[in-house]
Amino acid sequence: MVKLKILVWEKGKEPGEPTVEVTIPSYLVKWATKMMSFIEKEEPELAFLKDLDLDELVKEAIERGENEIMEVKAEGTLIKIFLEQ
Repeated sequence: MVKLKILVWEKGKEPGEPTVEVTIPSYLVKWATKMMSFIEKEEPELAFLKDLDLDELVKEAIERGENEIMEVKAEGTLIKIFLEQ
C-alpha cells in the first residue's frame, strides 16, 4: 500500500528525527485536506497543505512513477512530502 508521508524539521533539527511526521494511507488521501485543519493548529507551517489537492498530486505521482511530491524550505523549516511504498 502506498502512503503519503509529510515530514517537518524545525530549524537546527535536520538531519535527525523530524519534529512532525504525518503518514496517511493512500485510500485516505482524499480526506487529507480535512485532516490538515487539526494538524495545522499544532504546526502552522503546514497550513498551506489545505489549499493543495493532495489526492490529485498523489494520483499524478503514482502515474508518473515518482515518489517525491514536494520539498519546502522556509525560515529554517524543512518540509518533505513524498510517497512511501
